[in-house]
Amino acid sequence: MNHFILLTNDDSIFSPGIKILEKYLRNIGDIMVVAPDREKSAVSFGLTTTQPLRINKVDETHYAISGTPVDCVYMATKIIVNRKPDIVISGINLGANLGEDTIYSGTVAGAFQASLLGIPSIAISAIEDGKGGYDLEAAGGIIENIAKYILNNTLPEGKILSINVPPSPKGIKITRLGHKRYDAEIIKKSDPRGREYYWIGPGNITTFGSNNSDVNVTKEGYTSVVPLSLNFFDNELYEELKGKENEIFKEMV
Repeated sequence: MNHFILLTNDDSIFSPGIKILEKYLRNIGDIMVVAPDREKSAVSFGLTTTQPLRINKVDETHYAISGTPVDCVYMATKIIVNRKPDIVISGINLGANLGEDTIYSGTVAGAFQASLLGIPSIAISAIEDGKGGYDLEAAGGIIENIAKYILNNTLPEGKILSINVPPSPKGIKITRLGHKRYDAEIIKKSDPRGREYYWIGPGNITTFGSNNSDVNVTKEGYTSVVPLSLNFFDNELYEELKGKENEIFKEMV
């Protein structure tokens, strides 16, 4: 039986990035695409619970969902398909997901949701070349090779790989997360009726990290592969606070 591969993203089912994934991954398995019906960038782990979700069947292997990437993975695995995917790949995102981007990224969240359901998962993003372009073909070739490796070796539950591909990559490096911080710009305007509204823009971006961080490695022209985990527990802070409950909460006891 062929491998069964589920694709999703946060750029919508119409994104060229997900079409490139199909092109390269059909060589190694049967493809199902379940993705948002419109762009859902920066929605992080958003799960739609306050309104209904709608499924638009484009054809037998393509479904557009009126929700987030996390919704798409849920709907795909619980409603649309009757076979557990062997791997879920989220992307190819049009833009980097480096450092703190991973907190906001719908692309990364879609992969994590699949991992929490016990499915090996990868998020992949293409870094803009400064002229509005992305090397999607390079990203496609890279994900084909990494997907083959994961299908043969798997990933632990709750862990994923986040891949960022620069234009014309020199090679691939396993890296740590660096830092990509936003001094967000908030633009204030008025609508035709004089009511104020606000638009949050990227503002100034600061990047820094160790020599082996994703932000630095991609600046040097290498593809970054970062192992990520959903374990938010901080052992260092735990050890610092342990035994200080009465001191911290003395006003309450």
